[in-house]
Amino acid sequence: MQAAGESVWLGPEAAGFDAVGVRLPREILASAGLDEREDVLVELTGDGLRLTADRLRKVYVEVTSVCNLTCATCIRNAWDEPVGHMPVERFARLLEGLPQPRVGAQITLSLSGYGEPLAHPRFLDLVRLARERGFRVEIVTNGLLLDAALARSLADLGVSQVAVSLDGGEPAAYESIRGADFASALEGARLLIEARRRTRRIMTVGVAFVATRRNVDSLPALLRLARDLPLDFVSISNVVPHTPEMAGETLWRRAAWAATFRPEGWWPRVSMAHLDVTDATLPALAALIANGPVFPPAWLDHGAGRNYCRFAREGMLAVSWDGRVAPCLSLLHTHPEYVNDHWKTVRSHAVGHVDELGLAEIWREPAYRELRSRVRSFDFSPCFSCGGCPETDANESDCYGSPFPACGECLWAQGIVLCP
Repeated sequence: MQAAGESVWLGPEAAGFDAVGVRLPREILASAGLDEREDVLVELTGDGLRLTADRLRKVYVEVTSVCNLTCATCIRNAWDEPVGHMPVERFARLLEGLPQPRVGAQITLSLSGYGEPLAHPRFLDLVRLARERGFRVEIVTNGLLLDAALARSLADLGVSQVAVSLDGGEPAAYESIRGADFASALEGARLLIEARRRTRRIMTVGVAFVATRRNVDSLPALLRLARDLPLDFVSISNVVPHTPEMAGETLWRRAAWAATFRPEGWWPRVSMAHLDVTDATLPALAALIANGPVFPPAWLDHGAGRNYCRFAREGMLAVSWDGRVAPCLSLLHTHPEYVNDHWKTVRSHAVGHVDELGLAEIWREPAYRELRSRVRSFDFSPCFSCGGCPETDANESDCYGSPFPACGECLWAQGIVLCP
């Protein structure tokens, strides 16, 4: 982006157009909180054009890869990597290298990843450091290490959101995935709700559910529990199959294929006015859901949720416990995945290291900026349309000749896997 007079010129790449650019007055950029030194993204929404800065907004920090569980769905069942805790000094360097919080543009730290964050021996110190520096904090936890004192400490420190991983709405389903006590995990969520009430702090509390064949029947029970506690949200994701056992547990094979087409190309579109949810309407609502997509609204159908990388488009990245910076959670660790009826190796990709360069500087590195631009355009081979091929046995390249990392078979980008 280059300045010219009193306006700012957005070139074709920054503006998201093929062959033209856009000239915007500086005061328009300033009033929208945009900096002329940043790349500006132009996206079409139902309300018209939306301008956003290509700015770092959220960091998934794997403060530890140690866990107190061995879940059937976990990536750690399929790797041979050392595990460890992020030293407090490294976490402090990470914070120092972030852009300074600004009004209306607070950076979020999600203390999560592929370990149990509460297993870190100095977890509260990490939270305290982040909050003292003005960063918003979210946590994803299995809830089993929570007690009343710890839940209250999280609320007192101003943690904004906690998601408890609850892969089942009743004991047998939960324990078949987690191999742990369902009541204890549910108690963790209850303790957080109680801590919020007692401290009168604003802390969103919800659950994260990973759907598999063995636990999906318990989802209605989980929704009832969420209502009764009461929880603020339920995040439902699909499983990433890292083992042969989990390859037989997926619920998204047809959904992944169907997501590559416009809904009207594979199922009739249903437009529906609002209905009360009562005993009288439940059969009709169930039939509507079985028939095909009713939501999202029609204006979101054209590409929303397909070929869409939240990390590249919404300003997010991930940091491993040993300090490696990855463009996304999928590229944080090398791992196997079973996708499109074949096994593939997803090789990790580091764009920097927090011990060597601050995250704000890493975000602006030319190679990383180019990668985000490439992922936003998503000019990768349409692997879910054709079903995959030997070219996609790894994420090294694809039949379009895309350089590493090739993201055409990414489950996150197709809306199959969601992060809380």
